Amino acid sequence: MVTWGVAGERVGRDGGETLDWDGETADPTALVHQLHNRESTDGEQLPRRVDDCYRGSVTELALPAVDAMVTRVDTDADSGTVDSPTTLQEGEYLLTMQARAADSDRESPLGVVDDIRIHVHFDGPASLHSAGITTVLSFQEPTSITVGFVWETNTERPHLQVPATPEGLATAITHLSGAHHTMQPSRSHPELRGHPPIVTTGETTRIPEPVRQNRPETGITLRVPECEAELLVSAPLAYYLGAKVVVESRDAALLTAEGTSVHRSFDAWPSLQAGVAALLRRVFYLDCLVRRVDPAESGPRITSALSLDPDTVRSLSPAGRLERYIEVSDEAVNSILPEWPLSTYVSPEPERVRYLPFLLDRLSLIYLPDSSRLDQDELLDRTLADSYLSRGSAERPPVIEPNLREGQLHSWLAPGNPIDACKTPPEAYVNRYRSQNRDTDSQQVAVVLNDEEMADEHTEVTEIYRAADLPMDVRVSELLSVNELADVFRQPTEFVHFIGHCDEAGLRCPDGNLALSSLSEARTQTFFLNACGSYDEGLDLVKQGAVAGAVTLTDVLDKHAALVGTAFARLLSNGFSIQRALELARRRIMMCKDYAVVGDGTYSIVPNPAHPAVVWLSEGETGFDVQCTVVSPERPGESYRLPFDDSAALNGEQTSHSLSATELADALGQTSLPVIYDGEFHWSDDLAARLRTGF
Repeated sequence: MVTWGVAGERVGRDGGETLDWDGETADPTALVHQLHNRESTDGEQLPRRVDDCYRGSVTELALPAVDAMVTRVDTDADSGTVDSPTTLQEGEYLLTMQARAADSDRESPLGVVDDIRIHVHFDGPASLHSAGITTVLSFQEPTSITVGFVWETNTERPHLQVPATPEGLATAITHLSGAHHTMQPSRSHPELRGHPPIVTTGETTRIPEPVRQNRPETGITLRVPECEAELLVSAPLAYYLGAKVVVESRDAALLTAEGTSVHRSFDAWPSLQAGVAALLRRVFYLDCLVRRVDPAESGPRITSALSLDPDTVRSLSPAGRLERYIEVSDEAVNSILPEWPLSTYVSPEPERVRYLPFLLDRLSLIYLPDSSRLDQDELLDRTLADSYLSRGSAERPPVIEPNLREGQLHSWLAPGNPIDACKTPPEAYVNRYRSQNRDTDSQQVAVVLNDEEMADEHTEVTEIYRAADLPMDVRVSELLSVNELADVFRQPTEFVHFIGHCDEAGLRCPDGNLALSSLSEARTQTFFLNACGSYDEGLDLVKQGAVAGAVTLTDVLDKHAALVGTAFARLLSNGFSIQRALELARRRIMMCKDYAVVGDGTYSIVPNPAHPAVVWLSEGETGFDVQCTVVSPERPGESYRLPFDDSAALNGEQTSHSLSATELADALGQTSLPVIYDGEFHWSDDLAARLRTGF
């Protein structure tokens, strides 16, 4: 037996050779060498095609990843992400994880390998726990396991080409579901959904053979009228179901499944939007419940509340499972469905097919944009008193009020500048895709102060980033010239926090203004331009290469800007996405509509946070009523540990607790979370101190 130590040292209980390991990347050759009596195998025991597969025996094995997901194969029950010690009883299990490749020269059929997906198949009893940067799998005695590897590359994923027509759009949607690693209910977990193939448009159809082979044969067919809008809206449902999409001359979309009674006719346009969203929510969350169930504890609850037998449902085909889910009463389903994490509003153009892989990677619902012009008075466009300092002088860009539908976060891939939704230029998705192979082990953060009167925010946000328990290299600059500030945005940086002034000519510098549209390339991934009227500059920065950032729509008071800026910095450091961080941070001021997000707001500079939770607090009859919600638009279907009773909740689920003032203060004092109390924003440790003193 060999185990990998946290300090980067592999040691054997039997006194065997000690090999070097950097503690950050996966070397599959070294991993395989640790298996006793190893042999190459075809990987039939694994749920998906693998590039290499080996069988051998171990007593204990530490794997180079902490974001690991374990599934009980014989029941397809998901035990969740391994973030606390877990004991597995007798049964058949699959452990799945992702790691960066140590050998950057390794070639796959698609190019140089950036990432490795590792599957470990074994029989229990066993135990799992995280040890620093590893996940440790242990057995009571030498046990046979199977280890499979899938070589993945972020730079050269498979591409398919389709004509920019309804038929081409249907062909693309049909093949994108090949990204699923399984069609069992566990595909609702993000670890078992890969990034869909990239789509380009051209005169001919070209589908690479690996993409054809990976498309699941589910027997489910979605027949859609010859209409780009209806195809775009239907794409998330078809993708998740693994449905074949067919364009026909018909009045309304029809969903069928071979060998079942499924013959679901949707209402005609525009009601189709609500219909496909409702069915996707139903199927996805019922899959989540079925995969997560502990038969000894949760089985009776699911059986009685939803009339579902988890073991029976898991044994069904995708078509049979769809049939069974449709039979569950609407009242029973609607009572347990959490709010969907993300919706995107897409203008119906054939070229939008190129951005579907990025939307489906987030499992975003898709709607057509609908909005109205917004009266300036509705934005609380109050006159700023001369006695207050503001960060420049800017005219508000014309804004619209979108008709927002289902979803906790909203993206706007359409003309117009929306409030309460993230304005997303198409370039943002491509930029996010290119940045997915980022090195998260040492993040570069730049804080720029270009006006000495705003030094308070500059000092505080710098301390926040440096105090974060994260591998951040924080660079601080003051009074940069136009050329120096341009260099900041041109350097590879995870985040730039700019504090200063902005006007129509760009970001203000001592020697002039920097118009971000003048940059030939921006290598900054995310940003906060905390200056008056920085909206257009932020859009330009995204178009030049950035992924997302926070901006202002008009003049902002210095005091208000500092409150938002410091809260935003701390939320980012705690793992919140750009959009969620700004939505919470702007609660600190009354004129919250003056702040907005541009780009792909689902992006976070700290990937896969352990607890991106928000606490909603109100006074009850005997203490406090506490509601806790986890929102991570990057990973729908993920489970998270909650800060109060260490229970697990799905992304988007809201849990309720009743605590006394003492219990609440103790719980809040042990963590760092945003708390909304009587509509106002607080940090948990600050509020805990106030609770202990009786306010």
